Amino acid sequence: MKRLLLLIPVIAIIGCGLFGGADYYPLKVGNIWTYAGMVTVTTNNVTDTTSKMFVTMNITANDQTIGGNKVFTSTSRDSIVTFNPDTFNVGTDTSYLREADDAILTYASLTDSTPDTTLMTDLKANKTWTQYVGNDTIVYTVGSAKEDVVVPAKTYSAWKVTEVVNTGGTPMYSWYADGTGTVKMSYTYTYYTATVAVWYDLTAATIK
Repeated sequence: MKRLLLLIPVIAIIGCGLFGGADYYPLKVGNIWTYAGMVTVTTNNVTDTTSKMFVTMNITANDQTIGGNKVFTSTSRDSIVTFNPDTFNVGTDTSYLREADDAILTYASLTDSTPDTTLMTDLKANKTWTQYVGNDTIVYTVGSAKEDVVVPAKTYSAWKVTEVVNTGGTPMYSWYADGTGTVKMSYTYTYYTATVAVWYDLTAATIK
């Protein structure tokens, strides 16, 4: 699963589902998603740093194979503007995606033999699934009903998926809309003595 931003992993997923006509992770060359959000670092109840975050993700090709399976190439460009002092950082990343049975798999490279399960395609109320990554156990839970999510792109009816790494871990929340993918993400985590709050919203999407 793709992770980015600052020094701590931030999942940047796009979302899909192909059963019953739903598509929560649209995989087609030319699809583009842009996001904007904020990262706030707080120590002892005092805000230390606030950063703006901009992410552009797109499906650029479908001409590579991994283990005999054809994969889509996904590229991203991540820009972070941090204030006080002002800094500007840009990062790029490439990963590879494919549909497999009822899941979307993500490969970190063309030689990756153990892909992550980015998303189950059949999202429905209260659905759960578990993924094992190294020594971590990651549990995903879908909400009991779709939610109306207002973001700059538009208002979407979306499933909220909660992700928890190991028992008692800090939840991460992602919202997936049929025909679009990830429309919103929000979570917090602890980094040394600081609390880091992250959120980003979909600002525009081009879906082929």
